[in-house]
Amino acid sequence: MVTNSTDSENLEARVSHVGAPPVVVAVVVHQPCPWLEDVVTSLASQDYPNLQTLFFVTATGAETDVIRHLLPAAVIRQVEGNPGYGPLMNEVSRLVEGESGFFCFMHDDVALDSNAISSMIEEMFRSNAGVVGPKMVMWDDVSVLQSVGLGADRIGDISPIVEHGEKDQEQHDAVRDVFLIPSACMLVRADLFREIGGFSPDIPLFGEDLDFCWRTHLSGARVLVVPAARARHRKEMDATRSVATMSALEARHRVRTVATLSGRVQLPGVLVQLLLMAIARVAIGVFNGTFRQALASLRASIAVIFDARYIIRRRAEVRPYRRVPAAEIHDLQSRGSARLWAFIRRRRSKVQEISGLTTVNLSNPKSRVVGVTALVVFALIIIGSRGLIGRGVASVGEFLPIRSASESPTVLISSVVSGWWQAGFGQASANPTGIVLLAIAGVGMLGRLGALQVLAVIGALFAGCIGMWQVARGFFGSRARIVGLLVYAAVPVPYAAIAHGRFGVLTCYAALPWILRLFVRAGQRPSGVHKTQMWALTVLFGAIVSAFTPAFLILVLFASAAWMTADLLSRVRWQAVVAVLQLMFVLIVGTVVLNFPWSSGFIAADWWQRIIGVQAVRAGNVGLATLARMDSGVIAISVLTLGLYIPVIIGLLIVRGDKLVWAARAATLVLFAMVAIALADAGFLHFALPEYGILFVMVACGLSLASATMSSFVFDDQAVSTYRWWKPLASVALVSIVIGSLPAVAFSANGRWGQPKVSLAQLLTQLPTDPASGDYNVVYVGRSDVLPMPAMRLNDQTAFAIADDGELTMRDHWLAPTNALTDSVAQALDAAITQQTVRAGRLLSSLAVRYLVVPIIDGAVSTNEQPLDVPPGLLEGLSLQLDFRRVYTANDLVIFENMAYTPSLTKLDEASAVLSQQAGTDALLSSQLHVTQVVPRVRDIDSTPTPIEVGTIHLAVPFSERLVLHVDGSDVIPRVAFGGTTAFDSPAAGTATLDFRTPWTHILLLLAQLVLWVAVISTTFDLRRVKSRFGVRRNQPVVLSGQEDALLSFTQAESIGSQ
Repeated sequence: MVTNSTDSENLEARVSHVGAPPVVVAVVVHQPCPWLEDVVTSLASQDYPNLQTLFFVTATGAETDVIRHLLPAAVIRQVEGNPGYGPLMNEVSRLVEGESGFFCFMHDDVALDSNAISSMIEEMFRSNAGVVGPKMVMWDDVSVLQSVGLGADRIGDISPIVEHGEKDQEQHDAVRDVFLIPSACMLVRADLFREIGGFSPDIPLFGEDLDFCWRTHLSGARVLVVPAARARHRKEMDATRSVATMSALEARHRVRTVATLSGRVQLPGVLVQLLLMAIARVAIGVFNGTFRQALASLRASIAVIFDARYIIRRRAEVRPYRRVPAAEIHDLQSRGSARLWAFIRRRRSKVQEISGLTTVNLSNPKSRVVGVTALVVFALIIIGSRGLIGRGVASVGEFLPIRSASESPTVLISSVVSGWWQAGFGQASANPTGIVLLAIAGVGMLGRLGALQVLAVIGALFAGCIGMWQVARGFFGSRARIVGLLVYAAVPVPYAAIAHGRFGVLTCYAALPWILRLFVRAGQRPSGVHKTQMWALTVLFGAIVSAFTPAFLILVLFASAAWMTADLLSRVRWQAVVAVLQLMFVLIVGTVVLNFPWSSGFIAADWWQRIIGVQAVRAGNVGLATLARMDSGVIAISVLTLGLYIPVIIGLLIVRGDKLVWAARAATLVLFAMVAIALADAGFLHFALPEYGILFVMVACGLSLASATMSSFVFDDQAVSTYRWWKPLASVALVSIVIGSLPAVAFSANGRWGQPKVSLAQLLTQLPTDPASGDYNVVYVGRSDVLPMPAMRLNDQTAFAIADDGELTMRDHWLAPTNALTDSVAQALDAAITQQTVRAGRLLSSLAVRYLVVPIIDGAVSTNEQPLDVPPGLLEGLSLQLDFRRVYTANDLVIFENMAYTPSLTKLDEASAVLSQQAGTDALLSSQLHVTQVVPRVRDIDSTPTPIEVGTIHLAVPFSERLVLHVDGSDVIPRVAFGGTTAFDSPAAGTATLDFRTPWTHILLLLAQLVLWVAVISTTFDLRRVKSRFGVRRNQPVVLSGQEDALLSFTQAESIGSQ
């Protein structure tokens, strides 16, 4: 044991003027510790003349014997259970009588120098401090500093004053004010301790010192470090607990402390800073090995919402002694981010060590390689997306704009609740679940919907890369995983998807790696609550992704089949294969249930088309070598991408041991997808597949896993040195990865990932919006891959889609179910294309179809340099129609206007009203419809109050009994018109208003859906932890053995010197 000699005369001189005020040292002995003898001996050797000791023992009786032997006068109390350090120390104020004294709180792994107590007491009086602490040094090497007090920033992150491993050269030997003293050893005025309520009873461990010292500052007392007092510290409390447990507790207590003790004015800004820093930590933690700790911080920051009750109560308890303004407290805190400065200091020290050419650092550059590679990859993504960030995402393909007028959260939620889906002609059915999720995302973005779209596109790239980094976590080293991330970022799939506006492909690219990670977790066969949480997370994830891209379900099933096949071939335990199969069953069923009632279309007669959409007729016989480039022709040097396939083959040849199953999984992912694409390209499949881009996502995951597996075998395995023959092959594979990454790097120079400067949506702005002549519908007809919205199949070459007047927006992203009106459009178009009629305009007149748009060049799939052919007979057939007039003709677009159309909501003349009672094409072809009045429509299925005369009001939407026309308080019941639309025969004149009566069953279904979503989301969390958040319960009570409440007194004359 190391102690400092103290001259008795100097000590007497130092304390004589205060009469040696009593000090009670309280120590918690939590577990058997061989170093306890040194700790107790250091207390017995203290030169302070008025010292008493109190031990709380939760360990075995052996520790009690050690204390009795070295400190016979010590008071020892046995503790039942483990209530925590803070609550135990609060018992000191109850067990010690009197106010005019001091408490010294200590851990059981701190050994004081013999003059430590006296030095701290002396400085306590000299500086009029409330809390003081000693200089902490390493237990085994007193020349290395551990702590001379600590700082903290506004969000509670601790800022150490000394560097890690810093030598003690008396550079910190001046007394100084600090923000907090570690709870391992602190001396506190007894009256102050009692006034501020001691340690927080809700913080048993990790963070009690920050909370206590912060409240000390609020009371107006000083917190000092006294370097003349020295203590050795083992930090055994950190060593005996897992990193995850420490991180979770520290984060929760830190956030609670900040929210409780920050000033009222500063609190909103501090909470925002907490959240932003937590998000940044998660992004950085993915690559520097601190992801779990960062995730704990993010969870704690979000959970402050659930802690509102606790925070309000705790702030009320602190208010009586809050004497110092918050601005002064913030002046005491560290400037900027303590965590950021700590990171910079670590980086600087590493640079200094490298500049010294130390052998350890030169031989272990793994962390630097991983960090630099990740930063380079993410920098290239940002560079390649700079045009999207600056000018937004072009409205091409499925990238429909998100507008505040049509996609504001209020409008979307109102549409969902109404029970009327506006897609196509509109119909009485449930809205897609994705509309609700879009509304929630809009609220999360504070209404910045344009930024939401940019974030969704660019965020998908980051989400996919981070997911791939996580797939093999726990099985591969960081260097192997960063190679997998690099390959996943290098495949052209997502960039071709951005260029062509394939939102579904981009969504699958972001989501599939996370599903593969769930496969890995399922294979580990978790049980109990962990298994339930995994299933809930899988269902939640699948439901969210499928709400926007239903084809994701097909992709996941296909990927799971490849995964399970590889496991069976690799002789993985059959229980692991069954676990993945169970997970797939839960995912499919759970996804359908959570998206019900919209997902009821997944089990309809045309369920396959509803899930995968109408796929364009592909050229066929393109060739596997061309398709394997995965770029759809948008990257000039995409042939180099074929180099990414080489690690798949080489990995199967050289990988051994437990890595072989990963090589097999990677190979089967690639093989299954490429075989399916090759068969479809050769024409051997007689059913439609999801678009190739979605299947290429599966290939991308396989290529990434293959590269990571081979890299893990090379970098991680210790036994690979015996396989000398494979090294040339491994070198070839690594070189091929670099070569295969070049196309994506080169493509990033474009700045917009090849998106066109002029899109089809810009040309469509010439169509009138809400014209005075009445609302209308537009039919888009042509090749399905150039149509600006999801389409329905007309024939093998042609598809069509229907939208109301105005700009196409994100609400048109989902394919509406077919109905009698869409069937009528299909019949009219087919009759026109096959030239069976020249009056197709009359066939469409009752459907309010005013314009027919034939897109030819969309700037993405079909370009000026490589235009796609218009379906045969389409333009010729439409040009022959007597009621169609060309209003726009160009190389990229042809627009016909139907001169026979009638507006969407009109009053028909008497002859047309009689005609509306008939069904079939003959009635429509016999004469043209005429209207006498236009009624303006608003929102989805409402109208403005309009005076009407007696007659028939026609509405060009599918018939529904829930539609009603209010005329001066009277309800007009609807009837079927023209075999499918809706008409109201008003017997009286008056002011008319159209309305849709939401069925109560729809409201019940929405409530049931909401309950299911809340239940699944809740299941993904630890319900006991959530309950504790809301319940705000205190920790377990402290139970001590003994008879008297007051065991010690500041008026006692006992001291160590008398023992």
